[in-house]
Amino acid sequence: MARITESELVLPSLFLMSINDGRTTTSELISKLRTLMKPKGKDLEILDGRNDDKFSQKVRNLNSHNTFEKSGYAKYVVSTSDGHFEITSAGLEHLNQHRDVLSYLLDNDFSYEEIAASLVKIEKNESTRKIEVFDENLIIQEGLKKLVKSSKYERSVKLRNFAIERFTKDGKINCSCCNFNFEDFYGIEIGKGFIEIHHAKPVFKFEDEDLKKTLEEAIKNVVPVCSNCHRMIHKSWQEPLEIQYLKERIKEHGKFIQNA
Repeated sequence: MARITESELVLPSLFLMSINDGRTTTSELISKLRTLMKPKGKDLEILDGRNDDKFSQKVRNLNSHNTFEKSGYAKYVVSTSDGHFEITSAGLEHLNQHRDVLSYLLDNDFSYEEIAASLVKIEKNESTRKIEVFDENLIIQEGLKKLVKSSKYERSVKLRNFAIERFTKDGKINCSCCNFNFEDFYGIEIGKGFIEIHHAKPVFKFEDEDLKKTLEEAIKNVVPVCSNCHRMIHKSWQEPLEIQYLKERIKEHGKFIQNA
C-alpha cells in the first residue's frame, strides 16, 4: 500500500489554503486533508505515547520541517492569537499548474493508494511539463464541456472512443459488472454503443508524451460499465467499490424484474 509523504501533502494543502482566503492552520489541515484524502492502512496507526496517528504527524511535519518554506510555496506566520500557513505567489503558481489533475484525482473518488501514487508522480515532475487529464465526468455531464477547455473534453472523448472500440465484441458492448446492454434494452436507435467508462485508476499524461501510447496503457485501467453499476461503484466516495466485489454481489443478489 502506498504511504503518503510530506511532499505529496503539499499540493492538496495549497488547494485547501486557496479556498480559505489563502491561509490555514495545522489543525485545519489535519482535519480537512483527512476528509479529502481518506487515509488508511499504516498511516492510521497511532504513534507510541501520542494521540496522533502517522498521517496527522506527517501533516504536523509540514510546519516542523519547514516543508513549505523550503519550496517557497507558503510561509508560516505566528501572530498573538494563532499560527497559520499563508500561500505565496509561487504556491499559487504551483497549484494552478496542477489544478486540473488535482481536481480529477479528488473528484473521482480514487482510493487513498491511487491518490498517493499519483501525487508522487506529480511532485517528481520537477520540470514545467503540463500534466493532461482524461475525465469521464466531462462526457457524462454533457453541459460541462461548454465550461471547460475543449482540449480536455476532446482528449477524454478519445479515451472513451478508444475504450469502446477495444471492449466492443460482435458489435456490442456490455457492462462489465452486470452484463447490461443498452442496445438490447433501449433499441438500436438510442442504445447502440452507449456505455460509461469507469476509471479504476487515474489516467493522465505529460503534454509531450505520445497519446496513442497513453491510450494503450490507460485501457488496462478503465472498465465499461452501465450507469447503475457506475453509480454503485461510487456510492460511497470514501470507499469506492472494487469491480470484482460488485460482480460478486450481483451474482449473489442480482435479478431483473420485467415490468408488466
